[in-house]
Amino acid sequence: MEENNKDNIDELNDAETNKQEKSTDNIDNDELLENIESDSKDTSSEISELEAKLKDLQNKDLRLKAEFDNFRKRTIKEKENIYISAQADCITPLLSVLDNLERALDSFKDNADLRKGIELVVNQFYDTLQKIGVVEIDSEGKTFDPSCHNAINVIEDKNFDHNTVCQVLQKGYKLKDTVIRHAMVVVANP
Repeated sequence: MEENNKDNIDELNDAETNKQEKSTDNIDNDELLENIESDSKDTSSEISELEAKLKDLQNKDLRLKAEFDNFRKRTIKEKENIYISAQADCITPLLSVLDNLERALDSFKDNADLRKGIELVVNQFYDTLQKIGVVEIDSEGKTFDPSCHNAINVIEDKNFDHNTVCQVLQKGYKLKDTVIRHAMVVVANP
């Protein structure tokens, strides 16, 4: 009987141990579920933080690329302006030489050979200027434009419209779209 009792006690002990293990398993499972849920919340918050950082970095990258592109375009434009300015600085003194050649052409009306020689030089000068992009500003009979004309005098003349250039005292020139010398003109007002 003692053996029976011992067996019964062992069975009871085993049953109680099983119950404790099952309740511990249940507690462990609940803790595991809570840990998993908190981990998933942490992971989703980390994901959202990382997505926000990614968007911020993408915006910074886009702005940096746009800033660099603007810098590149601005640099190209500045180089072109410097080049045109340097050309204008070289060409402008030569324009007074051309003016003197044209005056010489007007003064040699009687000597045909000398006049023809000066005409050839003046024509060659104009051709060279055109090749490098310098053109004469067409002024006479045009409306006065302060961006390319310099009014030296204003006269009253009913033969011309209001603010019309009636006489060109010195020719003006443009290099591409830049005025390198304004035309000195007389403007008529009726």
